[in-house]
Amino acid sequence: MCCGVLAVTAFLAVLLRQYRPEAALAISVLAGGAVTALLLGALAQPLATVSGWLERGGVDKATVTLLLKALGICLLTQLTADVCRDAGETALATHTELAGKAALLLLILPLFVQILDLAVLFIEGG
Repeated sequence: MCCGVLAVTAFLAVLLRQYRPEAALAISVLAGGAVTALLLGALAQPLATVSGWLERGGVDKATVTLLLKALGICLLTQLTADVCRDAGETALATHTELAGKAALLLLILPLFVQILDLAVLFIEGG
């Protein structure tokens, strides 16, 4: 269903772009946002299931939360960059991707420090 909605929206956007480019962009962004919201709603239960499996497998809740936040940052960054490209703002799209990468780095920095501490502990024989 989502693909059908997006295909029809793309067709309408192509038709509108000739006469009202701003309306074509608006309809594309709205349809993309609506489909993304639907997909995120549909993914809530499977993500909760995977989260439960990871926790039962010994992965702590903080790590699962970290992974889900990272996934959210990646999806949001990609969506925003694509909207910028659709609007003809390739420089903004590139900056959006850079900001997403920086946000991921800041998010995983504490985990990276823990991994380094663990590596040092193993190297020292402790």
